[in-house]
Amino acid sequence: MLYPQLLRDDFVTLPGALRRFHSSPTARASGTVSVRHSNRWLARLIGFPRAGKRVAVELQVIAQPDSELWIRQFDGAERRSLQRLHQGLLLETAGPVRILFRVAADSSGMTLHSERARLWILPLPLRIDARAWGDDESWSFEVNIAGVGSYRGKMVPAA
Repeated sequence: MLYPQLLRDDFVTLPGALRRFHSSPTARASGTVSVRHSNRWLARLIGFPRAGKRVAVELQVIAQPDSELWIRQFDGAERRSLQRLHQGLLLETAGPVRILFRVAADSSGMTLHSERARLWILPLPLRIDARAWGDDESWSFEVNIAGVGSYRGKMVPAA
């Protein structure tokens, strides 16, 4: 599992729903999100979910030997990415885009802040801040991409 390696001792402090989700070799969750676009053109260009309130979202994470495959479906539109460790940071790759995140965790939840983004080898001026917080049953989250938009919602792990 990727997140126990990434967060080390801080992993055990996460709220129960997040800790169990990130401890499973195949995890699923579902929920709803509200999606806002700051720039509709950029949002469409990078494959951001369509704007709306109460957009259905499904999440599946499949652990692989040295990475995790993340499959997100927003109202049926699928987005895939691969996450892995890279020099103490989280590297997320989606097609030709590579983003490095600094991840921190404590008993209130988890935060992710982008450190660097690239399109192939070209630097991207992309700033992403995300956080997740929850309890033993579910978690809430918020993702902000500067100049593009944001989404916020709640997820319930599959039984």
